[in-house]
Amino acid sequence: MADRIQNVKPTEWNGINFRSTFEAKTAEILSLMGIPFQYECRKIVLQEGFRSPFQSDKVRAVTYKPDFIIGNIMLECKGFETPEWKIKKKLVFKYLQDNEPDTIFYQIHDCRKQLLEVLDKHWNSLGFNIQVTSKPSKKNPSEIFTFNSIEEAMEALNLKGKAIGSIIKSLTGEKEYIYNYNWKLNKLN
Repeated sequence: MADRIQNVKPTEWNGINFRSTFEAKTAEILSLMGIPFQYECRKIVLQEGFRSPFQSDKVRAVTYKPDFIIGNIMLECKGFETPEWKIKKKLVFKYLQDNEPDTIFYQIHDCRKQLLEVLDKHWNSLGFNIQVTSKPSKKNPSEIFTFNSIEEAMEALNLKGKAIGSIIKSLTGEKEYIYNYNWKLNKLN
């Protein structure tokens, strides 16, 4: 993938150089939620390099650097899928199946709603649960509820059909109450 993708702008955030603003924003949201992550921390060889009898130069290895590692989750941020990436992604799936069957791979196209939907499936394995506090009123003091997922909380609190993406504003401290509840990540001991 020697050709640069249009509209991808390398961005520095918190002392880290990211390949795109999308990746930098994803890192910022993960940090605001207190979720530890590693950025491009490993290189996976998907296909070893070799010498071909049909050309004089060695055929280079096909490698992959996951954008983010979050626990046992490998997260790729892709705004646009190139034909090369579509092939490489198949090699990544095969590699994980053969070598790291406990690693879960996700590709997201936005760093808010899709990121939250991915994380919502894995809070407990990442060491978190969701703590929801109701907005106090004159009649009722606030109540605190604990859930294993945002989806579970929305169902229990009769919020089905509401936009899950807006909850990230509460989880990142951007807004205090969403749907009359304050949403927080609670770190498990």
